[in-house]
Amino acid sequence: MPGSGLEVRDVTVRFDDVAAVDSVDLTVPAGSVTAVLGPSGSGKSTLLRAIAGLERPATGSIRYDGRDLARVPTHRRGFALMFQDGQLFSHQSVAGNVGYSLRLRRGWFRQAQP
Repeated sequence: MPGSGLEVRDVTVRFDDVAAVDSVDLTVPAGSVTAVLGPSGSGKSTLLRAIAGLERPATGSIRYDGRDLARVPTHRRGFALMFQDGQLFSHQSVAGNVGYSLRLRRGWFRQAQP
């Protein structure tokens, strides 16, 4: 259903025998902002990497606006991933770094429109 947002269902990400993310369910409605919080090593970054397409879930599904993202390449998902440490461009502020992906996305949408 268009405009429904992000739906993560029963997602598990494994590294060998270790479940870094274990059976996670998460719903982020369209237009909302969500923070993922937890102690070091709890799987926050791995979950975000799976949503972005940088890690492949062993089980479960990740859907955006009703579309299954399993076979959607990372660069086609329309998500930006930014970690708390480091910056893409060290000469820019946090806002400048975040804004970079937003400016790219806006330009991509302009090019994609007929």
